[in-house]
Amino acid sequence: MSKRIQHGIKGQKPFIPYLFILPFLIFYAIFFLYPAFYSLVLSFFRYKGYGGASFIGFKNYENLLKYGTMWDCLGNTFFYFIFSFIPTMLFSFILALLVRSRSARRFQFIYKPVIFLPQVCAVVACSLCFKIIFGERVGVFSQILGKSIPFLSDTSLMRLVVVILLTWRGIGWYFIIFLSGLTTISDDIIEAATIDGSGTISTVFRITVPMMKPTFMLAFITNAIGSLKIYTEPNLLLAQNYDPPMQVAPYINLIVNSMGGGQFGMACAAGWLLVIVILILTILQLKFFGNGEEA
Repeated sequence: MSKRIQHGIKGQKPFIPYLFILPFLIFYAIFFLYPAFYSLVLSFFRYKGYGGASFIGFKNYENLLKYGTMWDCLGNTFFYFIFSFIPTMLFSFILALLVRSRSARRFQFIYKPVIFLPQVCAVVACSLCFKIIFGERVGVFSQILGKSIPFLSDTSLMRLVVVILLTWRGIGWYFIIFLSGLTTISDDIIEAATIDGSGTISTVFRITVPMMKPTFMLAFITNAIGSLKIYTEPNLLLAQNYDPPMQVAPYINLIVNSMGGGQFGMACAAGWLLVIVILILTILQLKFFGNGEEA
């Protein structure tokens, strides 16, 4: 019997499994690899979207690096990323610890949907609701305080409103990620630490946090990539007439405006600069927060 099984295994076609993933590979090559490669090539050309394209080398990249607005938009994007990253990760982890605690486990079916609810809501709907809440004349806070507060007209306050929105929506998502990571830690380990005299805070920092290192890495990298590609929230929340002021506009606006102005080569170059920034940030996170292995 064993000889028949071995003969059957040896007689299998090695290429059969690849036939099942062939449709995905085809679509991946057509709709991702080819456009990505084409945009990289196009970044070295001056192209209006029609007609011929003229090769200009690294001129698009040089113009972008000398363009002050590009640095302003990139700074805005990093502002949204950094100032939403800290509270989102902190509150998500604290909520995950509280829900995972023994006293709250029996009511998890209530806590989990409530905390995750903002992530389920559409981005457009959330942005429009926040626009009403932080409105200058008829906004909720302006009505409660009895005076007009320029949340959506003062550039020093506009970015903070976006940060609040990003934090509010992101907590639910990373709460689920951290809660999943906590479930991989055995209760026996926590009980053993408690018996040895370890307090709650000491257990969290000496046992829970080190054992959740891979989960933290996943959350950090995912948050960085998503935050640096932010577009919808600031544009819907801060738009005045059509676009938000460049003092608060995210980096993706630079790509969209370049395409709208017929500068497709410039838009592709801006996109690839963003890819480089995300790649550098990811490598830095792997080096500083990784497990010490080679990335």
